[in-house]
Amino acid sequence: MSFEKSFITFDQPPPSSTTDRPPGDVERRVSKALGATDELPAISAYSSFTAVDDLESVSDFSIRTRAARYFQEQVDTERSDLLLIACSFISGVIDSAAFNAWGSFASMQTGNVVFLALGVSGQPPEPRFRWAKSLIAIATFISAVLFFTHASRLLGPLRRSTLLASFMLQTGSILASSILVETGIIDSEISSSIHGVHWLQMVPIALLAFQAAGQIVTSRMVQVEEIPTVVLTTVLADLFIDPRVLAKTNLVRNRRGATVLALFGGAMLSGALTKAVDLSCSLWLAAGIKGVITICWALWRPKANVAGSRRCWP
Repeated sequence: MSFEKSFITFDQPPPSSTTDRPPGDVERRVSKALGATDELPAISAYSSFTAVDDLESVSDFSIRTRAARYFQEQVDTERSDLLLIACSFISGVIDSAAFNAWGSFASMQTGNVVFLALGVSGQPPEPRFRWAKSLIAIATFISAVLFFTHASRLLGPLRRSTLLASFMLQTGSILASSILVETGIIDSEISSSIHGVHWLQMVPIALLAFQAAGQIVTSRMVQVEEIPTVVLTTVLADLFIDPRVLAKTNLVRNRRGATVLALFGGAMLSGALTKAVDLSCSLWLAAGIKGVITICWALWRPKANVAGSRRCWP
């Protein structure tokens, strides 16, 4: 019996591990696992590459991000009473100038309500239609209070960007009134408020009432209610009702007293400026102070221990 020798050829066994596989197979498997498309070139295991970042773009992005966080953080309300006292000074300047030139208040709506009530009864006979100015001031003030209140609650009442936007609008309103008076578009002579009504005078009255509403809303949002910034009746009453009015240390009393002095001083200075120069000088002064307050809010320190309110700017 003869046996024929048979030869069986076996294929080369598959690699036992990924280290034995050809590099291309590894990259294809990795690319497939990562969901890579055929349009992207496969990275070889034996190739090298260098990632180069655009340092300028990264730097610009970092600055924008930090700036956005800076303006979104909440401000610390400590010492904010100083800014509100300055707002009270502005109210004194503006109301003194407005009443002296146009026979109407811009901030103090109590006086405007009295003028409106007198107009309903037909008093006084001259000047006619003074009540119309008061009505415009009251209506604008109420509308502005609603606007500033809801806008502040929507955007965040203590957020830096909210306070900046509010005071920029207030400053712009005073600046617009100053320009109208400075250019002669609005008559600022005291005699003009005695003989009839110049209807264009309602424009600066409305603008100034608008900014006054922003002030009092801010005083409520920062929870310094003893400085309403636009009225003194309740401030005077609360000042002397306080049983600790004579105490050595009394922050609330000090705030109220400073508010009274600030508003009185602003009204007195405005009267002197109007007499010596003209009405526009008082309005420019008010606009300048309001602009400084706006800058202060931009630089005010953030509130500590509040999520998202850490300092993000060097």
